Amino acid sequence: MSVTEVIVVLAVAAIAALVKSTTGMGYPLVLIPVLALFINIADAVVIIAPSNLYLNASLAWNVRRHRHQARTLRRFVGGGLVGAATGAVMLASLPERALRLLLVGVIVLFVLNRLLGERTDVSSGLAARLAAPVGAVAGFFQGASGISGPIVSPWFLSLGLTRDTYVFCITSVFACTGGMQMFIFGVHGTFTVKLLLLGLALIPIALVAMPVGMRLRQRLPVHMFENAVVLLLVGSAVSIVIRLI
Repeated sequence: MSVTEVIVVLAVAAIAALVKSTTGMGYPLVLIPVLALFINIADAVVIIAPSNLYLNASLAWNVRRHRHQARTLRRFVGGGLVGAATGAVMLASLPERALRLLLVGVIVLFVLNRLLGERTDVSSGLAARLAAPVGAVAGFFQGASGISGPIVSPWFLSLGLTRDTYVFCITSVFACTGGMQMFIFGVHGTFTVKLLLLGLALIPIALVAMPVGMRLRQRLPVHMFENAVVLLLVGSAVSIVIRLI
């Protein structure tokens, strides 16, 4: 990447970390499509993994006092770990075009969910039965594309959780599946020295942005950030599609 491209990526990383710290999600959704404009998707997924894991683990720890209200979380995480391992193993073998189409697909799913604004409450019995399989699907998307928010977020929204319990649940899922993803990357040699160093370089940006976002979560309407995410995602998805043509 050129110096200008690096500056763009770092600026977007700061915005993505701010959005993540405020809403509990959005870091890979915002940053991976931008990285994909300059490098291949597989490398983008690998580069973002360390800083994404740091953000999720830190945010989950910050609201850990709400863990006792986290319905279905253990079952969801159990399925998610299996799915993440499978997706991470397949990352190296998936064609670049397939990865880009997968990325566009999850972006469209997320954007439609936000635009429609629909919420369907899930009963306790149904939630208990579906938590593990839905978690496995989310984990696969996390392992293969670095993005599972379009599946994880609607699931926990449907359980009627409080805001901080919701943030604890989704960031815990992202942290656990992201940790499994990184473990598989390490075992399979997906982490080259260059990619690992680039990934670690994003952590200081996340470290600076996170406390700012956490304060904004309590003060500013979240929909302002969600609308910005949607606009940026649409632009990124269009750019990726153009590169596919």
